[in-house]
Amino acid sequence: MLTAQAIREAIETLAPPAWAESWDNVGWQIGDDTMSVARVHITLDLDAAVLDEARTHNADLIVSHHPLIFRPLSRIDTATPQGHLIAELIRAGIGVYSAHTNLDAANPGVSTALADALGLSWQSALAPLPHAPDAFGFGVICEHEPLTTAELAERVHTRLGTPSPRITDAGHTTHTRTALLGGSGAAFIHQARAAGCTCFITGEVKYHEAQDARAIGLTLIEADHFYSEAPVLALLADHLRPLGVSVTISRIATTPFTYLPTK
Repeated sequence: MLTAQAIREAIETLAPPAWAESWDNVGWQIGDDTMSVARVHITLDLDAAVLDEARTHNADLIVSHHPLIFRPLSRIDTATPQGHLIAELIRAGIGVYSAHTNLDAANPGVSTALADALGLSWQSALAPLPHAPDAFGFGVICEHEPLTTAELAERVHTRLGTPSPRITDAGHTTHTRTALLGGSGAAFIHQARAAGCTCFITGEVKYHEAQDARAIGLTLIEADHFYSEAPVLALLADHLRPLGVSVTISRIATTPFTYLPTK
């Protein structure tokens, strides 16, 4: 059995907290370095269903990508879903640690795991972090054999499990330079096009942002926020297992969206 400090330090070696965005809340959500940990459960999001799943694995610690506590709390109201969840975690003695935008920016990290899952070789970061190694930053740029939009969307469907990828078609016959960013990638649309990419695969964008992408000649493939980031869970598990703890990965798709079955 390890102390939670060893788990935290291993995660922070991969994804230093200093790389997180200033608005983010990474690190300990519940618990501290002194906890004893034998079993770790890894998830993208933490909700009541994931807590039940963690309990079935007798987890001492849940490592989530999205922070359990994102906005400052003025009270823990157990009549609310969040307050009830926090109270249940404390009663169960389960700690929670989150690595969010620092894991987004890591290499390996969210976007390199997405590239691996799609079978695309990444070349560089889409938006490099200042004062960090060149390969670290948000998103990745991939160079590959000519692939049509339909072929790339099919990879998103079959390899990520996205039931129905959403496409904004900018009219390119094929693509050889594609940007990837797990999660919400709208802020990087213009950077992707400026980098010479004709396709951008990300988790989600809004209506007017998609219009802007099409106007500048950038095809978008939306994979759903959850499915675009889920590949990083296996990467994180593989990073922690050499410590000698038992590591399980959530099998719950926490995306709030459902899709009509395709015919």
